[in-house]
Amino acid sequence: VEETDNAGFLNSYLQEMRFQPGFKKVIPLFASWSELDGDEIGQSVYIDALSKDFNLSLGHLQILAQSSKKMACHTITRLQHCVPGDDATEYLSSLMFDTLEELVRAQRQMKNLLDFNVVNPTGNYRLELSNCSDYAVGERLLLLDRWEAAVDRKLERQDISQLGNGTHLRNPIFQGRSVHAQYHSVAEWKLPEHGEFQVDFVSNQRPPKGADVLSDELWESLMMDMFASKCPPEDRIAALRAISHNFWITSAHMRSLIGYFQTEQQRADVLIIFYMRIVDVHNAKMFRVRFESKDEVRRLQDRLGYASFFPFFQPENASFELDLSKNDQRLCASMFVNLAVKEKFPHNIHDYSYMRPDGTLDPMPLGVPKSWANFDTIPKEGVFSATYNTAPEYRNFSHRKDIASQYGFVNGLEDVVADEVQWWTGLTEPPEDVINLLEFFISRYDNISQPFIDIDGVDGNGVITIREFVEGLDNMKCTKFKQTKGQTRTKEQRIDAVFRYMDQGSEGSISLEEWNVLGQLWSEFRCSIKEFVHFLVLAFGDDLLDAWEALDADGSGEMDIEEWEQAVQSIGYFGPASVVFALLDSSDDGNISFEEFEVLEKYKPSKNKGDDPSSADDQVA
Repeated sequence: VEETDNAGFLNSYLQEMRFQPGFKKVIPLFASWSELDGDEIGQSVYIDALSKDFNLSLGHLQILAQSSKKMACHTITRLQHCVPGDDATEYLSSLMFDTLEELVRAQRQMKNLLDFNVVNPTGNYRLELSNCSDYAVGERLLLLDRWEAAVDRKLERQDISQLGNGTHLRNPIFQGRSVHAQYHSVAEWKLPEHGEFQVDFVSNQRPPKGADVLSDELWESLMMDMFASKCPPEDRIAALRAISHNFWITSAHMRSLIGYFQTEQQRADVLIIFYMRIVDVHNAKMFRVRFESKDEVRRLQDRLGYASFFPFFQPENASFELDLSKNDQRLCASMFVNLAVKEKFPHNIHDYSYMRPDGTLDPMPLGVPKSWANFDTIPKEGVFSATYNTAPEYRNFSHRKDIASQYGFVNGLEDVVADEVQWWTGLTEPPEDVINLLEFFISRYDNISQPFIDIDGVDGNGVITIREFVEGLDNMKCTKFKQTKGQTRTKEQRIDAVFRYMDQGSEGSISLEEWNVLGQLWSEFRCSIKEFVHFLVLAFGDDLLDAWEALDADGSGEMDIEEWEQAVQSIGYFGPASVVFALLDSSDDGNISFEEFEVLEKYKPSKNKGDDPSSADDQVA
């Protein structure tokens, strides 16, 4: 069996370890079953015995169901996992039910089994172990865990497990209590036959080098079908899980998918399904910025693993709060400090703190210890918090690739160069005044390099000082920082804060490379708008007037920010709507009209190519 063939391993194991009744055994087996006809308790016990240790064919299941009509539904439901798990067998077994009502009831009982994707098993599972189908899923998860752990040892991979025990199962909870309270590893634990078991499984399978990515046209077609579906979000997610093993996707695809789901839980679920299917992890920040809440990111880290979800290529502005008693979080702290040492240590580590195990705060007067770059020297207790940021000229891209390969198991990075990366910054990362400045530039320039040239001068020296910055904004007649009523900071203080944010190297000047953090924000801004317009075209057609009429439900002809956000969610779009509002409100009066809304015409997808709204076309150099 190939190391990446989870399905092949599971099928081979079950074939070898479960009993397959031969021809001479089948007749007495069915005879014993027939003798129990009418004895529902006896038949239930018989079915339970078969479900634990037997492999059955579709024909066996059909005979068992037909020879006891009263127990047919119960028999098929509890023995479904004993027959081959291919789509054809699943479909044919569904035809054995006499009524649609029986089929629907059975599928609800078998939901976890039917939704289980052995090729792409990463996800959260909540199993009722007294249910034979759920028990079978739990059994398969434990087997896959041991298989992938064995593959890790063979390939000499770094142990990135939660507790340093090599397991791929995270946060195991049985009957409301952590399994780790009694067992160091789930591998030491015997799966009970009753009770609720909840666990996260994280596979180490990654896209192979040169993996074929689903085309933008096919992805858009899939998104259109999903949007048009009347199914609830949970069923859409289940359908996506069922087909997820058939293709690989890009970070741009992942970003667009997240916008179709409203709740944090739904967005997290679809990300986790496809996270290990993304081929260009160096562009992962394109979708990571859509998870704006620190608590939301922390829950994703907890479910996927702190090492797996580490922002290897674009850690700028990433914040960490790490429990050093956990193996993967201690490993994350080591990667964090190691990266800082390879770049501009210690100036790239900000807002750091270390809470001792006794609850007292270590002031760390000498800064974060350089020795923490070594995993073995990091404390094994306490909580370490910090934020990472460094200037573009100090990035060590080669080292970033190394840690992605060593700890993220990412394949094919030897050919990736820094120029291929879509460097990105989320709109919630910088101070509000940086966004205000960006909005000012977007309304007056076609690219972010031009205002830099205007401030530095055509024959400038390639860097901008604070004096040049202030004078340049005055010459542009920028009033974004004018002190207003209720504003405690002066214009000079606000401009100075913006300057210091862009001076990431702390040299007292802004280079063009540092200035291009605004270019990254520009890309995010324009990408968010294009995604919204793309959604409107899919939902309402090419005429934006139709979209406006759907949004302006009361027909008043204008909307404020609260009305806008409610209207956008009502049509099924859950992306960053406030960004679009900020662009459209050109008069800064807190309302938008249809005349202002028409600005979106220039962001409509091109008709002469399969236009991906998250494409790199707007990436600013």
